[in-house]
Amino acid sequence: MGSSEVTEKGDSEEESFTQSFVAPDTEATVTLDNAIGLLNRYCAKLPSDIYTRLTATSSIQCVDGGYLATICLPVNCRLKHAIQGCPMPTEQSAIAAAALETCKELYTHGELDANLAPIGKEYLRSAKQDAEWESERRNIHSKGMPGSSKRKQSYQKMVAGIFHEPLQPGSACHLYIAKQSLSIAMDQQKHNKGRNVFVTEQHPYTIGFLVSSRLPEVAEFSVFTRSGQESVSITYCKEYRLSQVEFDQITSYHSFIFHNVLRIDKFPLKLNTERSKFNILVAPINTDENNIAWDYLETTLVKIEDWVKRPPLFSRATKNFVFKEENFRDAVVMPTYRNQDQPEFFYVASIRRDLSPQSPFPSPDLYKSFYTYYTSKYGLEITNSSQPLLDVDRTSVRLNLMTPRFINHKGMPLPSSTGKKTKLLTRREQQILIPELCDIHPFSASTWRKLVCVPTIIYRLNCLMLSHELLCRINKGMQLDCLSYTDVPSGDKLDLGVNFSLLAPSDVSDDSEHKSTDLSQGSADVDPDKAAEELVMSLPGIDMSSSPKSSYVANTLAELDESFSEEGREEVEEEEEETDESEDENDEEGEEDVENDSIPVDLQLDKEELSSGRSGPTVTMILQALTMSNASDFINLERLETVGDSFLKFAVTLYLFCTHPGLHEGRLSHGRGKQVSNFNLYLLGKRLELQGYLLSEKFEPTENWLPPGYVVDDTQPTNSQEERTPPSKPSTAIPYNLRTHHSIPDKGIADCVESLIGCYLTSCGPYAARVFMAWLGINVLPPSKDQSDSSGDSVGLDYGFSLPQPPSGLIASTPDSRLQLNRLYSGLEHFEESIGYTFKDKAYLVQAFSHSSYVHNNVTDCYQRLEFLGDAVIDYVITRCLFEDKRKHSPGILTDLRSALVNNNVFAALAVKWNFHKYIKFISTQMYERVHRFVLHQKARNDRIQIDQYLRLNEGEMDGEEVEIPKVLGDVFESVAGAIYIDSDMSLDTLWKVYFPLMRQQIVLFSKRIPKSPVRELLEREPETAKFQKPERTKDGRARVSVTVAGKDEPWYGEGRSYRIAKAAAAKKALIALKQMDQ
Repeated sequence: MGSSEVTEKGDSEEESFTQSFVAPDTEATVTLDNAIGLLNRYCAKLPSDIYTRLTATSSIQCVDGGYLATICLPVNCRLKHAIQGCPMPTEQSAIAAAALETCKELYTHGELDANLAPIGKEYLRSAKQDAEWESERRNIHSKGMPGSSKRKQSYQKMVAGIFHEPLQPGSACHLYIAKQSLSIAMDQQKHNKGRNVFVTEQHPYTIGFLVSSRLPEVAEFSVFTRSGQESVSITYCKEYRLSQVEFDQITSYHSFIFHNVLRIDKFPLKLNTERSKFNILVAPINTDENNIAWDYLETTLVKIEDWVKRPPLFSRATKNFVFKEENFRDAVVMPTYRNQDQPEFFYVASIRRDLSPQSPFPSPDLYKSFYTYYTSKYGLEITNSSQPLLDVDRTSVRLNLMTPRFINHKGMPLPSSTGKKTKLLTRREQQILIPELCDIHPFSASTWRKLVCVPTIIYRLNCLMLSHELLCRINKGMQLDCLSYTDVPSGDKLDLGVNFSLLAPSDVSDDSEHKSTDLSQGSADVDPDKAAEELVMSLPGIDMSSSPKSSYVANTLAELDESFSEEGREEVEEEEEETDESEDENDEEGEEDVENDSIPVDLQLDKEELSSGRSGPTVTMILQALTMSNASDFINLERLETVGDSFLKFAVTLYLFCTHPGLHEGRLSHGRGKQVSNFNLYLLGKRLELQGYLLSEKFEPTENWLPPGYVVDDTQPTNSQEERTPPSKPSTAIPYNLRTHHSIPDKGIADCVESLIGCYLTSCGPYAARVFMAWLGINVLPPSKDQSDSSGDSVGLDYGFSLPQPPSGLIASTPDSRLQLNRLYSGLEHFEESIGYTFKDKAYLVQAFSHSSYVHNNVTDCYQRLEFLGDAVIDYVITRCLFEDKRKHSPGILTDLRSALVNNNVFAALAVKWNFHKYIKFISTQMYERVHRFVLHQKARNDRIQIDQYLRLNEGEMDGEEVEIPKVLGDVFESVAGAIYIDSDMSLDTLWKVYFPLMRQQIVLFSKRIPKSPVRELLEREPETAKFQKPERTKDGRARVSVTVAGKDEPWYGEGRSYRIAKAAAAKKALIALKQMDQ
């Protein structure tokens, strides 16, 4: 008899049989009466699309005394062979007997559970992960779903373990010097008032640190002072054993710096070197001897004692003031008549002997002279009328020196012009002080300028030591002989990835010309929060030629706050976007404008072995992987996270594909989703304690940083403004201090795991990255067969990377399988010629083009498994191509380009362009109509791939109907990629050589102009006014969405087979209408 679907029939004409199968564990039973129903329920669980209805087929033959039935399951079922029942007296009973036998085999192969119910995509589910999910979901201390960006939790900030041991008198301690050298001098035209820059190397004293243990090698890093970009190298000096007196002196010096100079020491902080877990003491170093400057220290401590004991101005005995120039040269002064609770300090930039208290006041209509101003306004007495005046600059109030004033943390220069010039000009005018009315600070201006760098240097040092600590932990756990955990590489220098050449003068090439030997010259930061008395100097005798008004305008604009610079940058970007939108999308010549040689062709991705010459990630790379974008640093984890995310997906996909050859795409996708989910990565990151290592917030020394040697005094009432409550339910609020805790979203921890994968991938290859993932607990390497988990530790890993080779695509159990394969392959040789690759196993090629509806192919599987693999393979090779691009795309551009290129809709258009559609094997009239319609649409547009691939509305057609993009086309593009990868013995380089010519034009074009979806474009154009309404259903079952824009009369409607397509259609129509209104 011929083949037919397995269907249930009534048993009125058949006798009831007693054959049955009983599950051994639960005694669940399937009989001849319900076997066919169970089999149909199982087939309904198999993955399919709207074009396919998967059912088992049966064939019946007559035998002596009755009928014998044979059942074949759908092509994507795990059981590929035909299953035969026992002879039965009737046809229907024969089919039921074969169905019963099929159910037995399904249970044996794990396709039915203990209750004989079909197992769906949850086949690879983990009970442990499900329990952890439920536990995290019930966490009452946080909101949002576990693993999401909305779910934030508070964690303790970590200090590197090497700083935990306290410093004690008599015990060994180690002295380090922070050597600062000017790398790029600031352009004097951008400098405050055109001052000469301060050259840090020329000062006889510098910053030193005492720690209890020897530090590993520390990479050089940069700080950005008023002078420009300064390189900092931490160098070992010698070992010390301090006496009690010496220890007390250095502690007093350290305390005065943080309390009086940096003004970080405030409630509830308390200096306690015994309880502190961050034990570093700042000491002055003699640069000539690289030793503690004890004489300088003792002299400074005497000055500090006098400073602390000085009486208020109005209680001092009146005596004639004698001006001594040596006291004010390179000095820091404080006006004694101003607010003493919040004192203001100034660098003495120059001594103006052409001015005196009797000199005319800048506003003669208000006061005749400076003398008149101070005596009448403040009631002060000036005893020396001939003393020169002081031209001063305000001391720096900016303690975060990880980014310069002229470039924001994204590497964007500040705007050169703005409408706020007039308002800001007054902040740049000169300030003149009278020496007699000022107190001289114990620290010189040169010392003060160096001490301002202390918070940034110590903060960066602790971050590097934390990165070193984590790198040692990981390398030790991975147990790879070529990765050391006792002597990890520090990295030559912390690469910030930004060109700071705009700091230097554009017309000066010799660095020596940037430097100045006048140490009394300096510059000032603008303090927008203080309105100090700034006197406009327009007096005769002042040479303004060196600092013309135009330079003041440029200086003012260059020192805008970062928030203002972001605003200006966004305006510039909006203008650029508008310019881009006006370009002709049909301009094919523009594709060649991009440097084609910057796109890597030979990626060399097949090198799995770890080369002995590669030492693995450096400490600076780990620091980058630990720095979130919220930290507002030049470095962050986003580039590494992008490539790590792609490789994670590829490695897990390949492992599942090779180790589960019989599982269909639905189960494989579900299993992959569990492995690569943010929730799973979040759990793995927490086990690694990444929440303490992460740098999740901008460095604000006065608000969220705990200085070395200090503790939070928890004995005081908790009413400090620095204590906040993390987002949580009111009944379970847990107060935490910003200096010791930080709030991190779950997704931030997951992103860090992916960035660490990217570290090992880019520094020592795919194999080491796989070992790292396996050590974390991600299934990407098979367990070692000769090791057992008897000790309770994690199972040993097979470091030979011996994933089983996937079986041939040919189902050999089918009769005449080779003959049928040759018949199905006929004509595909032309496709091989078109792509330049000849398959060794033709079954892979036939499988790649076989849709699940094509019942005439029973010698290969359908393309779903190959599509599952090809999706991850293409994603990875394209991501690596973009990552290795010589232009070093920024994280945002890298992510946008990846999303634009690794897109099923773009793949569909490429499939049509390269004639993939001609070889697809399917049986569905509906599918044919949709594919044919889309092909005609593309050919009419010369195969141009529109940046909007969600729908096909022509410009200006408000009522145009979208041309649906058939998913099958993109799927086939991916399945062919998977087939090439498997057929070429898992060679990524071979795949890339085939697919790069197919995608080169799109990569070049998108690199020039990143495409945007209409929804994103509309929301960027109307971020506050565009509102999408809830979707509706039309009579024919299609989705209908409307969008409104405030101030516009009517809404715009879009329809499609899904909500996403309908939403995009509505956005597209809204954009067309808005652009027409603009014209």
